[in-house]
Amino acid sequence: MSEEEIVQYRQCSEEWKYYDSTIWQMPTTAITIASGIITISYQFTKQELPRTITLFFGCLTLFGLTVALIKHRLFQAQRIKFLIETEKDWLSSKKIKHTVGRLTKDIGNVSWYQKISAYYCLLFIMIVATLCLFSLFLYNLILLLS
Repeated sequence: MSEEEIVQYRQCSEEWKYYDSTIWQMPTTAITIASGIITISYQFTKQELPRTITLFFGCLTLFGLTVALIKHRLFQAQRIKFLIETEKDWLSSKKIKHTVGRLTKDIGNVSWYQKISAYYCLLFIMIVATLCLFSLFLYNLILLLS
């Protein structure tokens, strides 16, 4: 292992950790934003136009966070692939004794609920939250226009 390989591996590993923590934080942030927007819209705004505008910008924000979640997962998957390939190369050249299992399929006997993708669950939550806020926006838009 050259020093350059080790530095590149560590940098990739750090980037993977960054994407992982960001992926887990996004749905919490999205739900917090959605709750705040709904509270502001219905508790503090009595007129239809400001409420509709607030809900619209909330929808845009949640949609942006959903896209960011998808992109972060894409970049994380790319880092996982690099780390796995690097470890396989090091293993075949006997620089290391074993690889680190980063995917559920690498772990072995796991139950059905442990095989469920956490990313897809988080993505589902983000999409549902965005659709709920969008539905409220459409409802208020219909009320505003009628």
